[in-house]
Amino acid sequence: MTKRQTQEERSRQTQSRVKQATIECILEKGIRATSTVDIARKAGVSRGALLHQYPSKELLMQAALEDILNREVDSVQDMATRIKAGKLDFETMLQALHEHFKGDMYMVTLEFLTTARTDPAIKEVLVPLATRFNASLEQIWEQLVMSAEHTSHEKRVALNATLCMMRGMGAQSIWRNDPGLYRDMLLFWKRTLLELGFSTSENTKRVPHNDKNDRDTE
Repeated sequence: MTKRQTQEERSRQTQSRVKQATIECILEKGIRATSTVDIARKAGVSRGALLHQYPSKELLMQAALEDILNREVDSVQDMATRIKAGKLDFETMLQALHEHFKGDMYMVTLEFLTTARTDPAIKEVLVPLATRFNASLEQIWEQLVMSAEHTSHEKRVALNATLCMMRGMGAQSIWRNDPGLYRDMLLFWKRTLLELGFSTSENTKRVPHNDKNDRDTE
């Protein structure tokens, strides 16, 4: 006999469908062109049911952004755990971050960033969630990067420089599909971090500036 769903379970399922539909609509049309009617249609729910869960578009946008950022934090945390276990190396970590920042997560947040520049309501939604997302990444990076010679602030600077690079590459990928260039940029940044003494292994030594190991293995 099939167990009947509770109202709370049905509500959670509706919220999940609506948030996913919101993300898909933002990817397809952008924030400003997305309406609650579009979202309800894509989610397969009535507009009344949608508004019951999210009374305003701003609340819905906040819920969708929070959902995708939380998923990405979980994904990065899983990646950090695998690196700690020796299943992923430093280069793979940088490649995985690059994939994150050219995927749906970054494209959605890019829509929020451009809209927030001139829309105070969207900016109010974005700032606390983006701050929490960055704080989560900083905590993961602090635990992940083995570097007794660097302070927490220096590790934070290294992370944010990495993120700025990844975001720039993600934005550029919209109009420039050049995998070879992005691969070489990642190799350059990996060498730079290793030369500065950052790695995911306590046994990794600084890489000399004229090191050719990476080029020889390409």
